[in-house]
Amino acid sequence: MKTLPGTNLFYSANNEYMTASAYNKMWSNIVSKMNVAAGGSNKIKIINGLTAHIFRHNYCANLCYQMPNISIKRIAQLLGDSEKMVLEIYNHVLEQKENVQEVVKNSINF
Repeated sequence: MKTLPGTNLFYSANNEYMTASAYNKMWSNIVSKMNVAAGGSNKIKIINGLTAHIFRHNYCANLCYQMPNISIKRIAQLLGDSEKMVLEIYNHVLEQKENVQEVVKNSINF
């Protein structure tokens, strides 16, 4: 199945959509290299259970912690999701960054 360049995250060497087995092999390779970089080896696994979904979730949470240097709109674009999804899933990160007392004080003392 031929796809347009830029519409999928992973492609095979011949610019086609990557098969599940090729993706699994690639992901296994990534985790293996991360394991070695973290001080493990092929026999001693330091990194367990890491999935691309967990990796994506961590990436998005880290982007949210960078607000206001990056907007919700831009984060949603980078993830290929809606702003609504980012707000619903990562609202806890945004709330952690709030400084309600400072905002109320500044709004009164403008």
